[in-house]
Amino acid sequence: MKIGLDVAQTAAERAGCAWYADALARAIVEVGRPEGHTYVLYHQFGDWINGEPGHGTYLTGRDIAMPMRTLAPVPARALWRQIEAGEAELPGQPDVVVAASFHAPRVAPAKLIYVVHDMVFWTHPDYATAATRLVCQRELGQAIATASAFVFVSEATRRDFEALFPGWLQSSGRPHVIAGGASRWATLSHPPAKPADAPWLMVGSVEPRKNHAGALDAYELYVDRSERPRPLHLLGGRGWHSEAIHHRITAMRRRGLRVSYRGYVDDPTLRAAYRTARALLQPSWHEGFGLPVLEAFSQRLPVIASDRGSLPEVAGDAALLCSPGNPAQWAEQMLALDSDPGLVDRLVAAGGRRAEAFSWEKTAKTVLDLARSLHLP
Repeated sequence: MKIGLDVAQTAAERAGCAWYADALARAIVEVGRPEGHTYVLYHQFGDWINGEPGHGTYLTGRDIAMPMRTLAPVPARALWRQIEAGEAELPGQPDVVVAASFHAPRVAPAKLIYVVHDMVFWTHPDYATAATRLVCQRELGQAIATASAFVFVSEATRRDFEALFPGWLQSSGRPHVIAGGASRWATLSHPPAKPADAPWLMVGSVEPRKNHAGALDAYELYVDRSERPRPLHLLGGRGWHSEAIHHRITAMRRRGLRVSYRGYVDDPTLRAAYRTARALLQPSWHEGFGLPVLEAFSQRLPVIASDRGSLPEVAGDAALLCSPGNPAQWAEQMLALDSDPGLVDRLVAAGGRRAEAFSWEKTAKTVLDLARSLHLP
């Protein structure tokens, strides 16, 4: 079987969906190689056209082709228009294409497997820009019309889909699977040594859905009540509607509060941040999956997470869950972690077990099984 893999998102500044696309592509190739499959990686995909596609996922081997990795934006856009109009063949002519970037171009005669990361553009429209809502709603509509199968990254995301399209999955006969992500790193056997002033950590692009405002509210309450408050480090790209958060961070720092925004960081820096933090704060109003929770678990870091969306499903019993709209509850849990070493130890142990319950190998096998079912004569 020849498998097409959409890695277009990986050529841009990576957030959770891009890391999913990268790790899924790598795992599918690794898991599927003994079966003799071949692979085509698409660094330009449908309407997701990159200025520098060469920055995306790079894999090597005789069984791998990357026909669009050096294709400039103008010819890439023209080629995809021809492909979707049926005037040109999709390079590599795969049997199945896994679309992981929210885009659902027409790839016939190949069969399209469409990954649904979340439904926030419909369920929580205030947490998406107008442009994002338009693109995602359009592309999901096209996937419903043309995709042969669906991958949902969590049960929560599948439930959101079925709430909007009740009964469609069953009546359409389209197969679907749940195939979430996993940490990019192996689970540490023991907790790493922590600095005495280990900071609270929040990972994610600064945008309304991530609820940085709630984290800052909680941190101010925590500082007021703590005898030796720790700093707060925020990591992630500058998202939309983030100006107020950055202004607030500046104002808090002027008041002597130890809040730092470190921006988008590379993989080694992020991993080091998990290893040296006190705990991860994940106060999102909604997440389709929530990779930072599993990343933290794998690095033996306690987690305080929102009780919304997919986060309870991903965290299981290994995190402290709080309402994203109740900063006082978050501050209480932060104080509890500072004062109760036994609680920290229990969360670290439970988090390690939870991280090991997820793996990219399992995810790849699930998606490959789905692809095989479509390719059967």
